Amino acid sequence: MLHVKSLDGIRGIAVLLVMLFHYGYFAAGWIGVQIFFTLSGYLITNILLEDRGSPFSTYAARFYWRRTLRIFPLFYIFLLVVASVYALSHVPASFPSDWPWLVTYTANFARMRAEDLGGCFVHIWSLALEEQFYLIWPFLVYFLPLRAFRWTVAGILLLAPAIRLAVFQVLLGFGHDADYAGKAAYVMPFTQLDAFAAGAAISLWRLDRMRHAGRWFLASFGVFAMAGVVVLAKAHFGSEGAFVASFGYQMYLGQSHEYVWGYSLINLLSMLGIICALQRIGSMRGLENYLLVRVGEVSYGVYVYHLPLLLVSTFLMKWLVGDLDGVLRPILFVAWVALTIVVADASFRWLERPFLKLKDSWPKRDRAQVSRQPVA
Repeated sequence: MLHVKSLDGIRGIAVLLVMLFHYGYFAAGWIGVQIFFTLSGYLITNILLEDRGSPFSTYAARFYWRRTLRIFPLFYIFLLVVASVYALSHVPASFPSDWPWLVTYTANFARMRAEDLGGCFVHIWSLALEEQFYLIWPFLVYFLPLRAFRWTVAGILLLAPAIRLAVFQVLLGFGHDADYAGKAAYVMPFTQLDAFAAGAAISLWRLDRMRHAGRWFLASFGVFAMAGVVVLAKAHFGSEGAFVASFGYQMYLGQSHEYVWGYSLINLLSMLGIICALQRIGSMRGLENYLLVRVGEVSYGVYVYHLPLLLVSTFLMKWLVGDLDGVLRPILFVAWVALTIVVADASFRWLERPFLKLKDSWPKRDRAQVSRQPVA
């Protein structure tokens, strides 16, 4: 699959949105995670469709070998470093209860415990959910006829909102509060599968060739914005109170049944944004900015490291200057973002890249057996 710079630009925007969210500067920045899911659905489906003509043993071995080299080295070395720090200082305090969920990529389920994941690890849930996606998607792509796979993706897109509604209502019926039910609708693999399916739809229906994609993107953004305004207005005139900084999209989307339709709308907007980036429409060419592309290239490291580095940076700044009031807070933000990108870049160069060079070493792709059938 050809490397597309604009997609790295989307990664860069997505991870910066997440950083803004975790720093408290943009309450809707969690949407960056949804963008990652949709982009992953597009890229992974493309890769799998290219290889589905190979024998299954080669197809599966090639996919999981490449995913292992891309994901595991950084992640498990990160956990090893954290474990070493904990052995010396008993920090982070949540490590003893969190590590079994982290090493098994089940951290999204750990978020449903009485106590959430520790602040150093709370973002890892999305990596766990992606790994769970990798466990089922290759089998669907390979064993389902293309027509049946298209129907499956369409069914996921249509049924996921109903599944979120069912999960939310069932948990309320079992006595859980709306926050707990909303979190479940956010972090469970079967409630988020439509984000990946939205990306897969680009490959399956060749939506990268869509006419007037820019207009569709602007129209969907308009609907997205208006829906947020309606949610804020309803909250303002209701009993909840409007959290204006969220633009109507608070994490867990608990108000106005947003957990039903809100994720679907964000996934649609992400999908159309990816299509516009692929077509290099207008201002989308700005996604190919060198710095943004570089941040996107190292975004995996940025995502893994950013919260631990935020905790360390905040501790050191408070130790040096005391309270982080006034101008010190934005200074810390800039320093933290720069530090995270530098650390992620070093990680990419000296930790990740040596493993990435091995991605095509085994198993070898037999190009004569790779599927040549059209996707559309």
